[in-house]
Amino acid sequence: MKKRQQLAVMLLALISLFSGVFCQLSAKADTLPFPDSSVGNYVFGVGSYYNAFAAGKLTIGGSPISTLEGRYAANQIVERDGGIDNNGIEWNKLSQFSPVYVANEIPYDATDSTLKSQGQNMFDILNHAGKLATDDTVVANNLRHQAADVWTSSQKTSYQTLISHLAAANVGDVTYFKDNQASMLADYAQENDGASLTLDADATDATNYFKAAAAQIKRISSYYNSFTTKQATIANGGVTGVTANSDLSGSSPSVTITLADNYKSVFDTEPPMVFLNFSGKPSSVKINIKNMATDTASSASGDDQAYATYRYAPYIFVNWTGVTTSMPFSWGSAYEFSVTDTTGKVITNNQNDTVTNSDGTKATVNQLLSSHILNNFPNATTTGDNYLTADQGDSNNLFTGSIMAPNASIKVSNVGSSQYFYGNVISGKNVLVENNMLPARVMASSFDVAHISSDVIDQLDPNQVRVPKLKTVTAYQGDGTSADTTGKTTAGGGTATDTRTVTATKPLKLKTTVTTNKADYQLFYQLNDSSTWQAAPLASDNYDITQTTNTFELGAVKDLTGFKSALAATDDQVTESSAVDPTAHATQLTKAIYATLAQTNQVKLVVLPKTMTNGDQIEASDVADFLKTNATTYPTTTLKVVTTGQVKATIPNVFKLNEVTDQALIYSGQQTVTLTNDWQVPVSLSLQADADLNQTLADGALPVADNSIMTYQYQIGDTATSKEMSLNDDSTDLLSKTTTPTTSTQLTLAMQVDANRSSANIQRGHTYQVPLRWTLNYDLTTTDD
Repeated sequence: MKKRQQLAVMLLALISLFSGVFCQLSAKADTLPFPDSSVGNYVFGVGSYYNAFAAGKLTIGGSPISTLEGRYAANQIVERDGGIDNNGIEWNKLSQFSPVYVANEIPYDATDSTLKSQGQNMFDILNHAGKLATDDTVVANNLRHQAADVWTSSQKTSYQTLISHLAAANVGDVTYFKDNQASMLADYAQENDGASLTLDADATDATNYFKAAAAQIKRISSYYNSFTTKQATIANGGVTGVTANSDLSGSSPSVTITLADNYKSVFDTEPPMVFLNFSGKPSSVKINIKNMATDTASSASGDDQAYATYRYAPYIFVNWTGVTTSMPFSWGSAYEFSVTDTTGKVITNNQNDTVTNSDGTKATVNQLLSSHILNNFPNATTTGDNYLTADQGDSNNLFTGSIMAPNASIKVSNVGSSQYFYGNVISGKNVLVENNMLPARVMASSFDVAHISSDVIDQLDPNQVRVPKLKTVTAYQGDGTSADTTGKTTAGGGTATDTRTVTATKPLKLKTTVTTNKADYQLFYQLNDSSTWQAAPLASDNYDITQTTNTFELGAVKDLTGFKSALAATDDQVTESSAVDPTAHATQLTKAIYATLAQTNQVKLVVLPKTMTNGDQIEASDVADFLKTNATTYPTTTLKVVTTGQVKATIPNVFKLNEVTDQALIYSGQQTVTLTNDWQVPVSLSLQADADLNQTLADGALPVADNSIMTYQYQIGDTATSKEMSLNDDSTDLLSKTTTPTTSTQLTLAMQVDANRSSANIQRGHTYQVPLRWTLNYDLTTTDD
């Protein structure tokens, strides 16, 4: 297929513009309630990195609080007690958590009197010099809007401290919210019968972000609860045994977890996980962990304090399904642990004198384990001012682990400065904080999301069919590692478009990662909906079904069977210029004329078992029929790869001639023409005098030429060619399609007018300009075809 495209400069006729827009779309086929691991580790969703997250209101009861550190987010953030701004106690000294508060609003101007008063208390805290560390930032949509568009100069002076803390961002701009946006929207639709919600980061009102967050928390809680609906315990390969020492449906459940001998070596990719179902109303809990590596990691606070946590503790998810209204923990209740290390040494709170924090306090076993424990309350519901609270209990065996409650409000209770549970709180409703949030609590006890990915949890999900599947496909150029060459990664089962610029030295390549599920598999691909699937070559060195994932290079897309090299023009673009008086010293002496050419291929990939259920081998010729009845179990992944490049000439729009002072009535000029040809298609570039050459000079003199002759010379490389041109001549090729295309060509164009050969009355003292017509022709066939 060929196309002759003429792009002319200085024509008054409108030149049509054709533009192609490539949209990058991504859709996930699975039903995970949080983002895929390619986005980040968000196993608690948007609340993963907050010490307290409330989809509703976060209330701080500041009177008993002498230390408040950490990161907090809620639709509304208020302070209950008043006067806290001026009590001389600094909060949020650890600015590493910034933004320390993220809220839709600090409701100091609410219509409800109580909400308005408590909102004003929080406003005063943010506006009191020295209450927050200088480097602390705060995201509050309503305050940012008012600071920019509502407050007077006098108010801005009064609120100078608050304004200094305000980040130049809305809720939707915060990384945790951006990364979770697609997931939250999907969760909201799932929880609301397909209803949609708009999340607009630029909108002043961010209520919808927290509505979506509430739906996400509910789905995550339900998802974790589903792991133990059919059995009371479930564990992955890092655990060799889970033994219930007492009835897990009773008031005092006791469990022993035994870890595999080699689990530490694969911890970063497959940490041990255990799910437990406490279906009763436990007033005490005991968990024994055996064969555990007791290496500790230090969480530095930024003020030379550090707090210890067990680096290789198993992740324990406890579903408290029997709790429906109130927490059964009370004074005397114990959340008790014992750890047996790999040498057989038993460690308890009464037998732990080896690990201390930098402030001299002993690191209890509860503290050391807390960052790997989630307490999920899927069935707990509170109304009004009622809260779940976990701070009561045996002071030597405090409630341990983060708390998630989608339908219940949570209170961090004022029960003594040293009496507190270890962990984060995530509520789909409200949170009340009225106790110290110490560095040890907000750092060592924050859930360690960094070392557990959604993929690892997904692998354990008992509700999924365990088959090998494509995890991701990535299109990239170059080595795939540097920032300027890494391309788009698409989740398995999804659909996406990857658009990039053609690079001759870096062909577009594909890389795939397969989740093995410990089963033999093969990978097939299909290009451009051809009728035949092809078996992808899988390097034997990378094929290992004992590993969680295998990664393979599929090579250059152009080398795959079914590749289409044909080009299509996505836009032909030139900016129309107004009529130019060739004697009026036109300023637009050069311009670019170009067309954008695109090469488009669609790749479908699917991972299938090696055999059918009857034992017959699955061949490439079987794939289409196999997918007709198995497409849900074995979803295909579609990636459209669009590579674009330009054919472009930067040319003299008007050629400016200056008088050569030492030669009588000789006028000359020189300019450079640059041709860019990304695809190296056959190209010709031709030149012709424009009709405007007939215009009478501005001062009434005759034109520079009528049927007169202009001499010009152009040079490409070392080859120079001389030509003559007049108004009546046809266009002349400066560059022919027979010339071997290169990605970039330069030619020097020199023009001369000799008055002795011109019928016009060329006069001294004038600067003459010659309008030119250029024509750029190209074929839609690359030199590789």
